[in-house]
Amino acid sequence: MNRQSTILPAAFLLLLPLFLGSCHKDLQPNELARVGDHSITREDLQKRLSDIGVSPSKDPNMTSEVLNRMVDDLLIASKARKEDLDNSDDIRKKVSEYQNHLLKKALLKKEVDDKIKITDADIAAYYAKHQKEIRQPGYVELRQVVFPNDSVARREVSRLKQKGGFRKAITKFKGGPVGKLYEGTVPQKFVSYFFGLPEGSVSGPLSLKDGVHYFRIDKVVSGQSLSLEQAREGIRNYITSQKKKSLYQALVNHLRSETTVTINDKALASLIASGAKTPVLANPPAQALPNK
Repeated sequence: MNRQSTILPAAFLLLLPLFLGSCHKDLQPNELARVGDHSITREDLQKRLSDIGVSPSKDPNMTSEVLNRMVDDLLIASKARKEDLDNSDDIRKKVSEYQNHLLKKALLKKEVDDKIKITDADIAAYYAKHQKEIRQPGYVELRQVVFPNDSVARREVSRLKQKGGFRKAITKFKGGPVGKLYEGTVPQKFVSYFFGLPEGSVSGPLSLKDGVHYFRIDKVVSGQSLSLEQAREGIRNYITSQKKKSLYQALVNHLRSETTVTINDKALASLIASGAKTPVLANPPAQALPNK
């Protein structure tokens, strides 16, 4: 006998515990397994496989393993119920919280998401009204060096514009690449340090808690206006988000008007006060730029 002919497929070996452990002759065509009174259907398994990105035809071994895990989950849950763990206060609270989460999602889908319809006309009208504002923002790529104090900064600043001077200063002190900074993302009081300067410029000083910062503008990319087609999806997403906010706020305002809501201001103030005593980091990382 050919030895290879006795080797069973790996997928069959993975399923073997199911076949030997609980072989139901009355399984329905759509049932893949039955564990006590609970069934695992084709749809159940396909949903689980889809969630983890597995294709049954391309990965039969993983498909069988996932089915086995689903069987194990049902066995363990059944054992927990027999031990009355499902009636513990902790489990009941978590089940209630998850149920509230699911109910919230279902209601918001019905009262918010399903009511939003964005047409091409809506998008075109928004573009026509805001065309000058709709653009791809420009950006700069830069490096920074951080001197420990003003006296050191004044002594070293003349070398920063020399060939290789900025790189040497970073090696000697602190600093390095900052990366890209986009227009509109920097507080107005810091804009002049980064924008409106030609490539190769050195700007500073900017005194922060960790030292005196100087910046070198390595690359400047100008912003550009977007066509309607280029902006279409961005406009659609923006209008959708605004409508969602509006419908959501209208919904909760209506619900609050129908139900008495009482806030314990004293207890809330006490909680906030106790949280304020928690220590926080006083200084940002050395290479962090100021932001809003």
